Amino acid sequence: MTIAAEKLAQYNEYVEALEILDEESRFEYIIDIGKRADQTPFPAEAMDDAHQMHGCMSKVWIVHGHDGDRHNFRGQSDAIIVKGLVSMMTGSFSGLTSAELADITIDHVRGLNLGALTMQRQVGMMAMLKHMQKLSLQADRADAAD
Repeated sequence: MTIAAEKLAQYNEYVEALEILDEESRFEYIIDIGKRADQTPFPAEAMDDAHQMHGCMSKVWIVHGHDGDRHNFRGQSDAIIVKGLVSMMTGSFSGLTSAELADITIDHVRGLNLGALTMQRQVGMMAMLKHMQKLSLQADRADAAD
């Protein structure tokens, strides 16, 4: 399955912006995205073990919701650069179906051109993707059981 470009509009915006920035500017851009994410407060009650994602050195929480077969995510972190990365990942891949999310691969994560990140952060971004894929499938199974 190929995901239509318009469904990945936010992702494509990030890819284009990061392509033209040098390494130092990329970090500033990611930090700015993290600061902008704070303009919409993350629910304090979701900063708990049930919403915490494991696989990152920093603490990361992700909340999931869905409207029909479309899945939406919001995230938060205790580290500003990770908060930016979480915002990029959740923004890029919200609005997709479980099947579309399943088609997102490490190549999409690499496409963000974040090579300047440490290997641990890159692993954390893949863990975020896997976590969002898992949440979408769990929601679909719960809906099917109802």
